[in-house]
Amino acid sequence: MIFPLLLALLLLPTELLAQETGNAAAELESLRKIAAAHPNDHAARMGIARLHERMGHPELAGPVYESVLLEDPSNLEARLGLVATLLATDNSGRAVELLEPVEEREAQNPAVLSLLARGHRMEGRERRSLDYYERAAAADPTEPRRMTLESARARYAHRIETRGFSEQYNGSTPDGRGGEVILDYRLRDHWRILGRGQVQRKLGVSEHRVGGGAAWEWKPGLTLRGHALLGPDNVVMPEGDYLGEIAYEYRAAAWVLDVRHFDFTGARTLVISPAVAWRASDRMLVNLRYAGSHSVSSAFASAEAGHSAHVRGEYRLRNRVWLHAGYAAGVEDFENFSIDRIGDFRANALSGGARIDLPTLTSILAGYEHQWRSGSVSMGRVTLSLQQRF
Repeated sequence: MIFPLLLALLLLPTELLAQETGNAAAELESLRKIAAAHPNDHAARMGIARLHERMGHPELAGPVYESVLLEDPSNLEARLGLVATLLATDNSGRAVELLEPVEEREAQNPAVLSLLARGHRMEGRERRSLDYYERAAAADPTEPRRMTLESARARYAHRIETRGFSEQYNGSTPDGRGGEVILDYRLRDHWRILGRGQVQRKLGVSEHRVGGGAAWEWKPGLTLRGHALLGPDNVVMPEGDYLGEIAYEYRAAAWVLDVRHFDFTGARTLVISPAVAWRASDRMLVNLRYAGSHSVSSAFASAEAGHSAHVRGEYRLRNRVWLHAGYAAGVEDFENFSIDRIGDFRANALSGGARIDLPTLTSILAGYEHQWRSGSVSMGRVTLSLQQRF
């Protein structure tokens, strides 16, 4: 049920989009004729700018808004329209400069405050951005503004997460289970530190590992991360897990490149993994990931290469309820990578689940995954997670 729903929502009927575009184009042509005959008709020119925005062309709307603003500096709608197009075209510095002169007299205007919040966030000033989101929600306490404020608080806040899973195998493979605790703490505006501990029982062996790392927002939208997790004398889990990552957010997409090294007793694996997360709409998020691995082990006659691919879709069913579904070929989860998955690991997995975001900045996640491996081995995994931001 989940997969057809996600596909249907992602592939919207193109005929409806074409009809809307055609209507907007006709309206745009009519307004252009009025503006050509009456150059001082600001209402017609503002209509042209709004249509350009609606049709997804902020680069065309911006100059029109600016022309009106130059002739009428007191026109707040033109100023806000120009600011919105500047933010859409990644010119957040000028957007903030245009709004600051009117902030004092529009101190209770939620549109002004929200645009300032977006501008400061794009400039990398997260704490100041959060202040503006709080003021906008106080001035206009509607559900959309409260949800936007919650998202901003969740993004900025510290986070603690507890997660547990249970795995069931067919045949003679022992069932597995595990749990972990993750602490993600904002040390400064551009620095976060990470602490993590895991305990697992897999293949009949109980093990643990602990470690930590850091994330540094080098520039707005560009973040560097790294961690090291250690478990001396582990046999199934890695003795060492070392990650380096670079993440870049641009408009509706976030690009990530991971380089990860796993040390096992008698084996080691290097994984290079590019990924992209694309926000197709306010309700739809699509994640794609590829992972190429190079494993060396005393059990192999020579080094073995592995290839994995992940596709995951998330859909907001209600304001606080998200559904997710995914498919994985190869290794399905490098966060719980184990010795049985090194080398040329062949498997296919389907997953699905839900996340509930509560007003207390608490998130509850539940998911199920079924994997088919070579050799007629199958695995079912149930995962539960609780996240709290503070």
